[in-house]
Amino acid sequence: MNKKLSLFGGTALSACVLLAATALPANAAAGDTDTTFVVAAGALSVSVAATADLGTVATGASTISGSLGDVDVTDARGGVLGWTTSASSTVFSRTGGGTTSTAVSYNSGAVTKTGTVTTASTGATPLTAVAAPVVAGTLVTGNNTANWKPTLTVTLPANALAGTYTGTVNTSVS
Repeated sequence: MNKKLSLFGGTALSACVLLAATALPANAAAGDTDTTFVVAAGALSVSVAATADLGTVATGASTISGSLGDVDVTDARGGVLGWTTSASSTVFSRTGGGTTSTAVSYNSGAVTKTGTVTTASTGATPLTAVAAPVVAGTLVTGNNTANWKPTLTVTLPANALAGTYTGTVNTSVS
């Protein structure tokens, strides 16, 4: 039994000696380093197809509809601010003149997303030269993306002439 006490006593004594040897001397100095870093915000951007072909209709058709291709919104700002995507359109004019479209409508369809964002579409939205909201991202936390494939519907007058019609749809995000 004495040996056990001795062994325990020796271990305790060794621990005290070790602690005393590693403790800072009374005159030692210590200091703190306040450390900072920055997480830089990225950009809010939209990318769209450079061209779109809505197809072909026969003379006498009242409308033509087709896909504008992919619209991709990338929000790399790393914040909590929402965003709104807007679209505008010129009239669609016949090459060589003579006929122009009477109305243009934009429908985003289904929106897929990544990250923390709630998206909402305005549905079929009439487009003019003045930009109109078409898809909004709200309740944002951090980076996020959204993608959709809008359908454009162009209304033609009853007397639309045969030919190629061109116009421009502008898409922006803010």
